[in-house]
Amino acid sequence: MAVLPFSDRRRPVLLGHRGLPKVADGNTRAAFQAAIAAGLDGIETDVQRTKDGVLVIHHDFVVGLRLIADMTFDELKEQRPEILSLQELLELLEPHEDFLINLELKSIPGMEDGRAHELADVVAAWPGRGRVWISSYDPAALLKVREHRPEIPLAYLFRVYDTSRMAELLGLEAVHPEFRLLTEERVAHWHKKGLAVGTWTVNEAEVARRVAAMGADVLMGDDAEVLLSVR
Repeated sequence: MAVLPFSDRRRPVLLGHRGLPKVADGNTRAAFQAAIAAGLDGIETDVQRTKDGVLVIHHDFVVGLRLIADMTFDELKEQRPEILSLQELLELLEPHEDFLINLELKSIPGMEDGRAHELADVVAAWPGRGRVWISSYDPAALLKVREHRPEIPLAYLFRVYDTSRMAELLGLEAVHPEFRLLTEERVAHWHKKGLAVGTWTVNEAEVARRVAAMGADVLMGDDAEVLLSVR
């Protein structure tokens, strides 16, 4: 059975969304270092794959007018010199042994370029793998990870309306709904089903306190002061 890395942590767990984009550009080395310095529990970040098979940290599928999946890593670095490979991110975070990492696998449903298996293999081989869980909007990608590396904990992302039944059908460990979808009843239902609840993007102190009071297990946001206010 896969076990979420925060199963024995104080709740709610507080994650910097793409690091701390209030301090530095999101998904950059400086943003991740800021999240560490602020005393957050970890970070949430995004994983893409280049044409030549490099897993990189970037949110959008497109850079300029091209899909990252159609660019080599060198071409991507020309456009975004600050971009980190996943390996560089893991090297940055490895010394921080209690720091948690939620990797969102950016995958277009129906896309098959090996990224699900490749990400799972990198996580499984990393010495800090017990601090990592993978999330995605793409249920097919999550299924590929689960079948390939069943020991890696997984979360299903969704927004706009409640599709959490997908997490139950796939036998996942967590749901990551957008915070507007949270109600006390839904959180209680998800917990009853054995699902941890992580929510995003929580950037107002009143919202942070409200969703924490509902029982959300993980809060992700851009502002460390807002997140830490629930403590």
